[in-house]
Amino acid sequence: MKNIPENPFAPRQYGELVKITDRVYLFRNIVNSSVIIGDNGVAVIDTQVNQMMARRLYNAIRTVTDKPILYAINTHYHWDHTNGNTIFHQAGATVVAREMTKDFMVNRAPRQEAFLRSRGFSLGDPPFLPQQTFPYETEIDLGNQPLHLVNLGKAETDDATAIRVPAEACIISGDTVMTGSFPIFGQPVMNEGLMANHDWINTIKELRMYAPKCVLPGHGPLARDPEIDLLIQIESYFLTEVRKHVEQGMSLTELLTEMEANLPDWIRSIAEVWGTPRYAILRVYRGLIDDPEPGWQHLKPSAIPPADAEKLHQKTSKLQEFKGYRETAEEVAEGNDFGLAIAVLKTATQKYPNLPDAWTEYANLLTQAARSVSSVLEKGDFFAEAKNAINIAIELDPDYAPAHLLRGYNHILAAYRNGDETDTGLASIYKALVCGIQGRQLAQAYFCIGLAHRTNGNETLAREAFTKAIAADARFMPAQLANMA
Repeated sequence: MKNIPENPFAPRQYGELVKITDRVYLFRNIVNSSVIIGDNGVAVIDTQVNQMMARRLYNAIRTVTDKPILYAINTHYHWDHTNGNTIFHQAGATVVAREMTKDFMVNRAPRQEAFLRSRGFSLGDPPFLPQQTFPYETEIDLGNQPLHLVNLGKAETDDATAIRVPAEACIISGDTVMTGSFPIFGQPVMNEGLMANHDWINTIKELRMYAPKCVLPGHGPLARDPEIDLLIQIESYFLTEVRKHVEQGMSLTELLTEMEANLPDWIRSIAEVWGTPRYAILRVYRGLIDDPEPGWQHLKPSAIPPADAEKLHQKTSKLQEFKGYRETAEEVAEGNDFGLAIAVLKTATQKYPNLPDAWTEYANLLTQAARSVSSVLEKGDFFAEAKNAINIAIELDPDYAPAHLLRGYNHILAAYRNGDETDTGLASIYKALVCGIQGRQLAQAYFCIGLAHRTNGNETLAREAFTKAIAADARFMPAQLANMA
């Protein structure tokens, strides 16, 4: 029996509350949150990737307990673990973190934010800052449920906090432990993470000294000894191999080429969601070299594939109109040579810099090509370039409907994937409708409206919009798929 592929536009479950013990739950999502219940109230560990997901987490908690949420604890400063702080503060929780974490949320987060925006992420207001801080460790009692908050050492970030729950024989690790996909070993914007030494591995060993029955990780499913052993094995591999190649005098470009071509099968077989082997190589390399401006990764290669210069010349040298560039790019993309196809349309934007259509088609192809990579961070290279091209198109013509449509489409698809707000994307879709679109573009607009309603849990309005999309263009497959789900 053949496997039926998953419908990419079906209704989604945003997060799943997994029972670990009678009083401990793991909220599984692209980032994890943990929920600890005591006699007097609840503590939430890490508050989700955005405020919409924080509200979903809050509602999930209310399905298992009506006790007050007393504390929201941040294991480290990264945005994906702190963006929901505001929601739990509004619900009455005291936000707790290390003093270092609060400091980093002010002083390191802007650099991290710049990196994420350069990857195409749309970020909201800065997270609500911790109200209660501690230097290295502290105790919190939820009522016959003591929590021990402790810094065990450096890991993905320098401020890593673990939360021991001794009565339940478990530990919440934050991103000190990640499972289920290739780990993100620290973003190349600060000198922290997998720093060409064994600090992170030593922190994991400290965590294991408490002999927990299980570890609730920052990303991925519940961790026990096999998952933790694999994490250490991955770290050890990159620490050893990158150092060996650096000591051979290789440049970063040579090192990446050599290592990526010879990754062992057990590394290649690990799914990629956030982290990638390339990011691991860059992170370790960063810790081995001297840098006049520590922290910035100036040499991060783009995930957008390069084009062969001779082939590009052959494809574009005789083209006289933008239509020819578009048709050539479509033909090349059908052969899955996205690097060459993107380069063709980029050349078109250089030849026709005042043509909104050129910039929009370039952005549209980048959006399509992003599907060729799996890592969220690597996709960001495509989305950031696409976002810039859309902005240029709208600056050239503020009423250019296709650019507004593509801007809304990209925002709503990201919101659908991440459970985020859809209003910003809908505003762009409605702008496109006002400016005037028809046929396939009208179908795409109604499809986006339907997907926004689906993201927000309103299936009745979603189905109505998908039906309108199909009426506008019965061949528009995304609307057909969404309506079949």
